[in-house]
Amino acid sequence: MNLLPVLSSVSPGGGGGDAPELRPGLNEQDITPGIEGFLFTALVVVLLIVVVRDLAKRTRRMKYRAELEDEASGEEPEFPGEITEAEISAAQQRSRVAAAEARFGPTPVAEPTPGEPARTDADPEQTPPSR
Repeated sequence: MNLLPVLSSVSPGGGGGDAPELRPGLNEQDITPGIEGFLFTALVVVLLIVVVRDLAKRTRRMKYRAELEDEASGEEPEFPGEITEAEISAAQQRSRVAAAEARFGPTPVAEPTPGEPARTDADPEQTPPSR
């Protein structure tokens, strides 16, 4: 049995058909959530403000404690947003290169310009001779 037509006929305005008739003397502009709706919305806003302030306080406290721990251990505190170079092993670098080549194909080698010696992949630190 298909319950969708049954459920849509039970709830007003849910699923087509004509809009239900209002009682005589009642307009659509007269229908409001009332004082209960206003109080509920105000309560939600106040609770949201309390939760956000508590979250900010806890975050500030955690950051302060982390700074104290870093100072106590003799390390310089690390700040969010500070960009530091990633430390990876040679094996991790080889696996990254292999994964990139498997996904995107081999890395194209740029053609050397005339007068510049060709660089090899075996020695990426090779520099052109100075004149």
